[in-house]
Amino acid sequence: MLVAMAYMLACSSRGMATCPMEGYNVGGIRKSLGIPKRFGIPIIVSTGEPFHRDEEGVDDVGMEHGDGKSGRLSGRYPLDEVIFENELDP
Repeated sequence: MLVAMAYMLACSSRGMATCPMEGYNVGGIRKSLGIPKRFGIPIIVSTGEPFHRDEEGVDDVGMEHGDGKSGRLSGRYPLDEVIFENELDP
């Protein structure tokens, strides 16, 4: 994991974006990349150029977020409609 951290720091210092991933299909990764079972795959780090918005408040598919005037975020659901404590089915 120390190598991944150093790699991510080096990428960010050069203006690249990184994202660590866990919880993936290790068997599928091994098969598609031809990695022998004697090697572990503890983490995968995706790397690329960061996305820069042309317009403020518009995401990569062109959808606007917020009210469009003051730059505030759009309204949120009340917490009791989003968070359910001590319940399995809301």
